[in-house]
Amino acid sequence: MKRPSAWLGMAALTAVAACSTQEPDLMVGTLERDRIELKVESDEPIVAIPVTDGAFLNVGDVILEQDSRRHQARLDRASAQRDQAAARLAELQRGPRQEAIREAQARLTASEALTRDARAAQERLADLFARGLAAESDRDTARSQWEAAAARTRADREALSALLHGTTVEELQQAQAALQAAEAGLREAKLARERLILTAPVAGRMDKVLYQTGERPPPGATVAVLLDTARNYARIYVPEHLKAQVTVGTALELRLDGIERVFGGSVRWVSSDASFTPYFALTEHDRSRLSYLAEVAVEDAGELPSGLPLEARIPGHDEPR
Repeated sequence: MKRPSAWLGMAALTAVAACSTQEPDLMVGTLERDRIELKVESDEPIVAIPVTDGAFLNVGDVILEQDSRRHQARLDRASAQRDQAAARLAELQRGPRQEAIREAQARLTASEALTRDARAAQERLADLFARGLAAESDRDTARSQWEAAAARTRADREALSALLHGTTVEELQQAQAALQAAEAGLREAKLARERLILTAPVAGRMDKVLYQTGERPPPGATVAVLLDTARNYARIYVPEHLKAQVTVGTALELRLDGIERVFGGSVRWVSSDASFTPYFALTEHDRSRLSYLAEVAVEDAGELPSGLPLEARIPGHDEPR
């Protein structure tokens, strides 16, 4: 008669033990904000840091400034090159001035006169040489002077013709391309100058400025970290037995330490790899200890501080006893 009672007692103890070891439907984590790392593109020294750690910044507020004298000189040079290219294009589009045409005509007239005199002198010396009254060297010198004068005349005639016919299409295309290149260089110089002033890309709270005034950060270095107050989220760890229930879009209830209100949230990402535990050679007991990192968008978190511990549950699941 006592044996059935013993078996009932053992069954009760087993049930109690199972209830006491039941895995809770609880996920723990912290409240986070998107961290924006602000980097510099130049190694110029920092001349001003008008913000302090913890300050709230609006979009466009200045975080730090670098020395701009070198970049300003490059900007001035690029601006001068752009003006030079624009003036050259305008000159070609306008065509030659009348003063330049008249100057070329006068130069051609003078060259033609010199050519006629040189030809006459060459013919006289050739006749004298034929009669044995002049040396051969004098005849050759006169001939060379006549040929040089004729060449100058041809050159002046071509120059006048170029002025009268105006600018060619190819010259205009080259000048337009030169102007476009100069304008692109000017835009690049302006952009490099503007980026010496680092501003807040979003509204948020300054987490930390990593450099001091006077320091020279290397190009690409992170100089400040900004927390985006518009995007709060929770980083939680999902136990293995809840992994199948917690997917992207799953609604969760969040309780933050020190705050009685229950916050709503929605899972926006779940890692496919377990954290801290190797994925291979896992027994059933080992698998029960796996956890998966997840991110949860938090509703109306406002100005709550980052790093605040929290607990997350699936709505409708009972709290662990």
